[in-house]
Amino acid sequence: MNIFENLLIEQIEIFKNSYLNISRRLFYDEEVGSLIHPGEFGTYRENVAKSFLRFFIPERLKIDHGFLINTYGDVSTQCDVIVYDSNVTPLIGSGEMQRFFPVETVSAVGEIKSVLKKTELKEALIKLSKIKALREKIIHPVCIKRYAKGNFDPKYQPYDQIASFIICQKLDFELKDMPGEMLSIYGDEVEYRHRHNLILSIEDGLFHYYDTNDKSLMYPCILNANLKNRLTIPQDNLYVHFKLFCSYLFLMTSSATILYPEMTDYMGIITGGAKIDEI
Repeated sequence: MNIFENLLIEQIEIFKNSYLNISRRLFYDEEVGSLIHPGEFGTYRENVAKSFLRFFIPERLKIDHGFLINTYGDVSTQCDVIVYDSNVTPLIGSGEMQRFFPVETVSAVGEIKSVLKKTELKEALIKLSKIKALREKIIHPVCIKRYAKGNFDPKYQPYDQIASFIICQKLDFELKDMPGEMLSIYGDEVEYRHRHNLILSIEDGLFHYYDTNDKSLMYPCILNANLKNRLTIPQDNLYVHFKLFCSYLFLMTSSATILYPEMTDYMGIITGGAKIDEI
């Protein structure tokens, strides 16, 4: 193995052990059979996940949690993980120390979960789909960093979208037919392009996509073509599903379009007021 692979596997093992074992030893009472401090347990796992993500997400991007906003006044539900470009993100916070991020400067959002039943998975996926849709309402798109050619178009170009992912311990239902059942989970209420990019289940594998050439990919829709779902399951100690997740998330965050947040669009009406001009 090369140096990077060795370091990555070390990070994967630290992440798995902290997420699955240490978190339970710290916050789970075996005698009572329940969590001692559920809130702290969730926060601990979120921090463990962020430390893991930090290893392979571009250094220019930062990781936090909070809410996404756009110039129409829309506010997302709270996100466990927000990957954003700090160089062009204003520090917008409330008196309760809640952080708000303009959709223009965010490259990815994620949810950190424990054991998910199918209904809970659907709830998390619908939540992420609504967050992805917020980027399509940008009034004056001015790109700071963009790899795709042509005009900014999040409905057509996946690089212009916000990537979304879920990290969980386990999916608590039968997975054999799950790739095909993803259609029924979303139903008709979600545009295909707004679907998740990745679902990493530590114990079960990685949900992603594949095209007509059988190539595995991380976007649900490319050039208006809807890709099919794929589940890559764990294979002994090869860390395949972890490696794919790391690779795909790096590619999505490093190639995601970053836009200039036009602050006057966020401020509302700023005309009027007394003026003194030079004569």
